[in-house]
Amino acid sequence: MTDLGTAHEQLPITLFDRAVLAVRASDGRIWLAFADLCGALELAADAQRRRARANEALHLRSFRVRLGAQVRELECLLLEDVPVWILTVQTGRVGAAARERFGYVKQYLVVSVQAAFRQLVDLPEGTSARVEDLADLDRIDAAFAALAALQSRQGTIEERQATLETSQDRARSAYRTIADQLRDLAQQVQELQRGLVVPLHAGQRGALYHAVLRWADARATAQPTTTKGTLINRCWAELHQRFAIARYTDLP
Repeated sequence: MTDLGTAHEQLPITLFDRAVLAVRASDGRIWLAFADLCGALELAADAQRRRARANEALHLRSFRVRLGAQVRELECLLLEDVPVWILTVQTGRVGAAARERFGYVKQYLVVSVQAAFRQLVDLPEGTSARVEDLADLDRIDAAFAALAALQSRQGTIEERQATLETSQDRARSAYRTIADQLRDLAQQVQELQRGLVVPLHAGQRGALYHAVLRWADARATAQPTTTKGTLINRCWAELHQRFAIARYTDLP
């Protein structure tokens, strides 16, 4: 985790029908409030935070963010790392409200990684039952070695092009496949979004997000044995029920 940063831009977004604060750092990269991510999935934030800090593939950073009239420090996860984090979460630990949707997302990511692996090491499509000769599996380590050499010897890539060309082509093909899948998914999401009502503007979203946090803080005083994440989720659920909406950005 790096030093404390200042959010140059912030906006609550919707993930799994819950508000998650997004912040933009000085370098332009986007980070998501980790406690909000855990709350959206009804996960134990402290336990997830320990696991995330121990995972070298995940990047956490604390930011100063403005919540109403207060400035607070929030630990955030890099947006690009969200799919990696999702793969580390056990579906059975996710709350009932989001579990089914989370399972679909996680399965999609798993299938994408499997497809990338098959193309990288030149295995046939489908299950491993389609590998006719076990000796073909020797190509896996050869592909790994070639990929490692590519990463560690960037300065001499032209000289090694002949021996690494096959593995590079497979890696590029895998990346293109995933990019195509993501474009298809984005198109489906856009088609669904065409039927939505005009969303709240940034100021309205921020004000509502802060109001719900204050509502949860007030409840915490009267219900000290209930976790903050549970109280926040209850507040959002009651808001959605009161206005008969699926997510807070659907408010008229």
